[in-house]
Order: sequence, then structure tokens, then C-alpha cells
Amino acid sequence: MVALYRKFLLTSCLIVFLIALAGAKTLTLDDCIELALKKNEDVIRARNMVKTADGALWQAAGEFLPSISASGTASQTHTDRFTQTDSGFAIFAPFTDTARIPPDTIAIVPVTDTFEVGGVSKSYSIGASANLTVFDGGRNVFNYLGARADKKYYEFQADASEQVIIFSVKQFYFSYLKAMEQMKISQEAVKRGEEQYKLANSRYEVGSAPKSDVLKAKVQYGNDKLGLIAAENTLEITKANLAYLIGLDVNAEVDFATDFERREYTGTEAEALDIGLKRHPGLLAAEQGVASARHTLRSAYGAYLPTLSVGVSRNWSNPKWSEVAKFRSEDASWSINTTLSVPIFSNFLRKSNVTRAKVGLNDANASYYYTKNDVALGIKEAYLDIERSREALNVAGENVLAAEEDMSLVQEKYNLGAATILELLDAQVSLVTAQNSKVEADFDYNLAVARLEKAMGIR
Repeated sequence: MVALYRKFLLTSCLIVFLIALAGAKTLTLDDCIELALKKNEDVIRARNMVKTADGALWQAAGEFLPSISASGTASQTHTDRFTQTDSGFAIFAPFTDTARIPPDTIAIVPVTDTFEVGGVSKSYSIGASANLTVFDGGRNVFNYLGARADKKYYEFQADASEQVIIFSVKQFYFSYLKAMEQMKISQEAVKRGEEQYKLANSRYEVGSAPKSDVLKAKVQYGNDKLGLIAAENTLEITKANLAYLIGLDVNAEVDFATDFERREYTGTEAEALDIGLKRHPGLLAAEQGVASARHTLRSAYGAYLPTLSVGVSRNWSNPKWSEVAKFRSEDASWSINTTLSVPIFSNFLRKSNVTRAKVGLNDANASYYYTKNDVALGIKEAYLDIERSREALNVAGENVLAAEEDMSLVQEKYNLGAATILELLDAQVSLVTAQNSKVEADFDYNLAVARLEKAMGIR
């Protein structure tokens, strides 16, 4: 029994461990982007706008089709009953009683007729009708074209919203990786600081170094440990910020991959600008905004033209429902109508709509111009920033090599008693600063490439 219980306990622990292991997934940059695009409220709102625009497009397309309706009526009328008497004359001819009236004689005889009026009368009818606007000044055509341009506008806006989120995820992801690298640098600094403190203390004990060297090394060691704490806190904060951005719990047990494929841009600024003008979703959305405003203006002008519509209907009516349901031709009737409406005066409504449409077109043109200029400016800034970041990365790499060489040289001199503790500590601080600058330059370059991709409309 005890052995069975131990086996059950061991199996349960193994299952819990496997579940925890499966749940602790390491997320790559692409995973983070995918999660953010699924959960970000701005992206969801932009996609919903596309759905709304699609509904408006269907509505505009429906204006080309006839409207069809079916109807059925049943009426019952109640009136008071009363007796009505009508008087008149009746004509009788010919008479066959020739004994009293000669043959071929017409007789006019007074007649009185009494009958009841009122009561209940019923009427039933079934019908169907169709109406089609043949011409309305072209408004249905331009409204459809405008609705199609609006849908494309919101599709490009959704793409632009997604690109903003993608760039934000890259920013936070690179910040996390940078914080991770800087924490490693701080850990190495703490190790060196501890070694320098121990070395200074041992030299002091044998009388080859003053007490001040020990104190200075101890202070530097303490500062290194404070730097490590700050680096660890920064890493936790950047990790929480990244989790928050992609829609995860900020306290969730999740890890992010530290390796990623670095992207390079080797083209020219002119090539980047050409791609951006063709692919940037914000610029493409502004272009569709101009098209929509132009169609709106044309639709407003269409209100000055006449409208032609036709309609047809067929009805069956009978006092008895059972007869109406037979759809007999004797109970049926056709109705065909054609309407031509010529607008004459609409209280300046058409003029107001045309003016408003012109203003909307001017605004759309201005928005397109400045969006195009903004894309060009963003590409220029990002491209130049890549050039600067590339040079800064090279310089930072050389600074690290120089600082490492200087650190090694000063360390040897201090071990031989040819350098002071201040020189050694200064070399250590310079090395940490150079290493941190190298990490900054590295991820600044990655971010500059990401910024150029965003400006070009590339994910």
C-alpha cells in the first residue's frame, strides 16, 4: 500500500512538472508581435472599422438593385344594420294576357323594394411590389465608389495601426535585450570588484598596500553591487512592460528569447523612399481618402440632376380569404408606374452639400500632401540614423577593445606595484562604461533599422 502511494505521488509530481515546463514558454520577437496584434485594443478597433466600412459598401451596392416587398391585408368593417326602402317603376312587356291587355303593349308598374343595409363586410388582399431607381444623377455610382474607397482607407489604417504596434513591440523587446546584456556586464563588474577588494585587502595584510586602497576597493565593490541591483530592476521593469504591451500578465512566468535575427538595410535612401511611397499604409490610406472625397463631391453634384424610377406591383383581393389564396386571375390586378422627379429648389441644401464636399476634398488633398512629406521625412531621418548608429557601433566596439586592453595593462601594473588602486578602479569603470556604450550602440542600430522599416511600410 505504501509503495503504491509513493508511486502515485511520484507520478503526480512528474505530471505537475511537465505541465509547468510546458507552460513556461520562451517567446521570440515574432511571438510577441503576434500576441500584440491579437490583443491590442487599437488594432482591434481599427479592424472593426474595416468591418463597418464593409457593411457600408454592401449598402451602397444595394442601391443598384430593386427594392422588393410583399404585403397582405385583411380588413373587416362593422356598420349598423337598418332597413332601406327604394321606390320605382318596373316595365313589363310583352303581355300574353290578351284578354285584358292588347298584345305588344308595354306596362309601367310602380314597385317598392325593401332590404337591409349594414352589418359586417370583409376584404382580403395579397400583393408584391418592386421599385428600382433607374437614374439618380449618378449618386448611387459615386456613393458606391466612395464606399469602396472608404473600405480601402480603413484597411490601410488598420495596417498602419498594426505597424505602430509592431514597432512598439520591437522597442520594448530591444530594451529587454539591452537590459539583459547590461545586467551581465554588471555581474562581471561585481566579480571584478570583489576580486579587486580581495586583492587590495591581501596586499594590505602583507604591507604592500595602504589601508586607503582597501577602502577605495570596498567602496567600488559596493557601487558595483548597487549597479547590479539597478540593472536587475531595470530588467524586471522592461520585462513587465513588454508583457503588458503584448497583453500578458505583468507577473506571469514567461521568458523571452535572447537570440534574434538581426535585420540589415543595405539600400540607398532613394530606394527606401521609393518603397515607402508605394507601401506606407498611412500614405495609401490618405490616397484613398482623396478618392473618397472626390466621389463624395461628384455625388453632391448629382443632386442637381433629375431622378427616374420605375415600380411594378401585383395584387389579389377578394372578400373571402379562401378565394384570395387561390391567386385567381379574376382577383388580380397589375400596377406599373414610372416617376421622373426634377429638383427645382431644396432650400440651398444641395449648395450646402457641394460646399461641404469641396472642403472635404481640399482637406483630403492637404492631408495626402503632408502625409507624403511626412513619410519622406521619416525615411530620411531613419536612414541617416542608421548611418550614425552604424558608425557609433564601430566606435563603441573599438572603445571596448581599448578599455579591455587598458584594464589588462593596469591590472598587471597594479599586481607589480607600478600602478595605484585609483588607476585600477578608473580602468574598471572605463571598461564597464565602454561595454554599456557598446550595448547601447548595438540596440540603437537595431532600433534605427526597425524605424526605417516602419517608415517604409515594411513589417
